[in-house]
Amino acid sequence: MYIGPHGTRIANKHLQAEADCCKDEDEQYAAETRPVSIVYADGCDLLREQAMRTSGVGLVLAAATFLLFTPLSGAATTEELEASLKELKDKLPDQARRIGKIEERLQEERLRREREAEIRDILKEILKDASAPQPPWLENLKFAGDMRLRYQRAAYNTSQMEDNLGRFRLRFGFTKTWLEEQLQVVFRLASGSSRGPTSSNQSFDNQFSEKEVWIDLAYAKYSPAWLTGATFMGGKMKNPVVHTDMIWDSDVNPEGVWFGYVSPVKIGPVEPFAGIGVWVIEANTDAPDAEVHVYQAGFNWEVVPGFTWVPAVTYYDFAHIEDNFGVIGARGNSMSGGRLQAEEFNVLDVLNTVKFKVFKLPVSVYLDMARNCGNEFGGQSDAYATGIKVGKNKKKGDWSAKYKYAHIEANSVVGGFADADFGGANRKGHKVGVYYSLTKYLTVGVTGFLTEVISGSMAGNTRSLVQGDLIWKF
Repeated sequence: MYIGPHGTRIANKHLQAEADCCKDEDEQYAAETRPVSIVYADGCDLLREQAMRTSGVGLVLAAATFLLFTPLSGAATTEELEASLKELKDKLPDQARRIGKIEERLQEERLRREREAEIRDILKEILKDASAPQPPWLENLKFAGDMRLRYQRAAYNTSQMEDNLGRFRLRFGFTKTWLEEQLQVVFRLASGSSRGPTSSNQSFDNQFSEKEVWIDLAYAKYSPAWLTGATFMGGKMKNPVVHTDMIWDSDVNPEGVWFGYVSPVKIGPVEPFAGIGVWVIEANTDAPDAEVHVYQAGFNWEVVPGFTWVPAVTYYDFAHIEDNFGVIGARGNSMSGGRLQAEEFNVLDVLNTVKFKVFKLPVSVYLDMARNCGNEFGGQSDAYATGIKVGKNKKKGDWSAKYKYAHIEANSVVGGFADADFGGANRKGHKVGVYYSLTKYLTVGVTGFLTEVISGSMAGNTRSLVQGDLIWKF
């Protein structure tokens, strides 16, 4: 008596080989139905065929062996045969379920591979588009801009009234370079409620009316490789002069030509620089043009590592400004008969700045002194300012703070071009500000002014101004 597959008895010794064959096929089935790497393409059909061969044929052979040969031996009873058949029948549904699960896994794998193929095709198209050559006019073209939201409150000691304004400033433009950045062209638009050069702010007013946009910058800059350190500029340009807002408001972008030179060869630790420019204030057809001729010289001197002194001497010759200030207004300058009382503004400005670091924070301290050497009225010809700035806002978490005290007499500088928030000329007082970068592109800040009129019928009158800003850069 021999024991066959599934625990059945085989009485005929000559059937042992066939029983062993069935056993081998069942073991092969068990091995083939273990979890293995999924077959792609027509794996379901192949598995189904294999399963039919291993499970169906093996079971049929086993059943045929019991039915045909066991009666000859007389050793197996009817109950044993029925039990064996029942065992075989019970296994068939389990095998079918396993085959069904494998088919489901094959189908899922097929769908996954199809999705991967679709994604690869899409990525190929994207890369193909990205690698396509750009139009020549887009090469070396950069876009940049910023937007500022502001709330400001002004109060005066002579009135119970307060000025509360919501304002915004929007600026955006392009920079294009050629000849390995030797030639640069800059174009920028900006918001603004008027043609005044000292502000691009737009107040929330005028019944939701559309707001104006102005040309803020439009200039070309040439830094030739054959003359290292030289810069030629023409157009409506960023102010190239080393200065403070005692002379020029940060929003003033002069119009005309400029030549600047920074020596490529240092004299020891000293790096000299100089510049000359002619800027047009007003072009007239029936009178001489109003212009300002600018001459500047100075140097950067690294006194010791990490400590730099930057003195700069500038002479401003304002020609015919006394009759051509209608857009900017007098803004603190003395007037007589509709003309600026000083008649001439030949301003000599001496600015000293030192730069160093404290606990890795950049620090800049300055003293700026100016005198109007051409004042024909006499008196009120001097101005000075001193200030400090700590920190710099470049990335998330950066902060900066600044303070300024200024004393600007009525005939010392052209009030219409000086810091408009401070009040122009004929003012003295304080300015303080703190700024924090919430992200690389978003900065929040608060600035406060407390100023007083120096001379005239309004002498002693004070104004306090607070500005809260949110500034986005893009």
